[in-house]
Amino acid sequence: MASIDIVVECSRGCIETVRIDARTPNPARVLVGLSPAAVAGVLGRLYAVCGAAQRACAELTLAAAGGVSLAHDRHGRLAAAVAAEAVQEHLWRLWLDWPALLGAMPARDAFTRWYGGIQSGAPDWPSQLLTTLEADWLGMPAAALAQFDELAAFDRWHASAATPVARLFGLLRAERAATPRVGLQARPAGTLDSPLETASEHRWIASLQDAGRALEALLAARVVSLLELLLGLCSDSLNMIDMAAASPAPGRGLGSVATARGWLEHDATLADGVVSAYLIHTPTERHFAADGPFVAYLRGLPVEGAREAARAASLWALAFDPCVSHAVAVVGGPDA
Repeated sequence: MASIDIVVECSRGCIETVRIDARTPNPARVLVGLSPAAVAGVLGRLYAVCGAAQRACAELTLAAAGGVSLAHDRHGRLAAAVAAEAVQEHLWRLWLDWPALLGAMPARDAFTRWYGGIQSGAPDWPSQLLTTLEADWLGMPAAALAQFDELAAFDRWHASAATPVARLFGLLRAERAATPRVGLQARPAGTLDSPLETASEHRWIASLQDAGRALEALLAARVVSLLELLLGLCSDSLNMIDMAAASPAPGRGLGSVATARGWLEHDATLADGVVSAYLIHTPTERHFAADGPFVAYLRGLPVEGAREAARAASLWALAFDPCVSHAVAVVGGPDA
């Protein structure tokens, strides 16, 4: 089963090293020898999470490898499916996982209702969900988030705890792992390949990043991404999801799709009408690489023992959101 083991080593009052043991699918084993028509269905079964994004990326990549482009309407349907899937992923984290980790009340009933509505393709669900989020969850129009580039306004808002998402940010702000780190590079290598990818230019998120409040920035980016996806779905904009493909050589296709976690990339080669090579690069493998941003943010983080180190690792792991199950272990430190 695909999973990630995170081992954190503490020494001299900080997290000194972070080891990652990742076990992820190897698609080449099952895709080589298949026809292009068969690949998307296999990937949808191989990757339980982000299945729509995997299928869309495969279709784009294999079309490019075959020297053709997808029809405009087909491209639009794929973009809408990927966007809906990303909305579901964001809701899962923002309504269930983050509240549970921070000690707030998960919105299980609301999540179940909306998840089912999205799955069923209920009419006008994007506009209805956007209205609900702005009225009941956010407490303001999505466009009003731009005012939070003045972090004093953002801090007053979350201190008020007037809405569910404001309370979430208030709880996160109280976590030691979210304390700004002046000595840390503002944006470690690969950081923008994350939920920050599609929202990094938003003034609120840029201000949080510049202030060293990176954990809050990652959570804020998920909020912004959710709202922007819904706005795109409401307007039927083909730009709601970044998807692209190219062919650098005959028989070879490169495809990329923006998911809720960052960029998904496929690299396929066709020979005699079947797949002869296939590589998939997921956001998870980049985020949790030995030299990736998850490790960069944790390494050197001051902690007061193993319990606090494990807490920090869990917070940052959820921020970078692996697409497989993960476990945290801590070695070293006075209470390890």
